[in-house]
This record gives sequence, C-alpha cells and structure tokens, in this order.
Amino acid sequence: MTIYSLDDLNLREIKALRKSLDYIPINGIDAMFIALLQNKITTQIKEIEDYIQKEETAKQEALQEAVKNDPPADTSKRKK
Repeated sequence: MTIYSLDDLNLREIKALRKSLDYIPINGIDAMFIALLQNKITTQIKEIEDYIQKEETAKQEALQEAVKNDPPADTSKRKK
C-alpha cells in the first residue's frame, strides 16, 4: 500500500476535514473505514495541538528567563 502525506495542510484545514467526516453518509463496510479515519485524524489533531502548546510554553519560559536575566537599566547614569 502506498502512503501519501498531506503535510501542506494547516491545523484549521485538518480540523475542517475531520468535522466533514461527521456529515457524510456511512453505509455498511464504509462505517468501519470512516470510524478509523475519524480516529486517525482526531489523533493527529491532538498531536499537533500538543506540539503547538509545548512550543508556546517553551517560548514563554524562554522569555521569562530572558527577562529574569536582563539586569535593570542603571538610571543613575542618565544625563539631566
């Protein structure tokens, strides 16, 4: 079986595809196929959201560390 990728889709597009699976008619053998497809896409969405959250948390921690390590400006050296 050949496996293809949809790497160029953003999270919103993937969520739209997942949501559309809730509205297509399912009959007989297709029910299992669609259920598995729904599960795969839901899992991928969760992984993407977890990754985004992890990246945001890392950015926030790096920013807090930078602010913590940045010495306050010495106001006594200002010209008056």
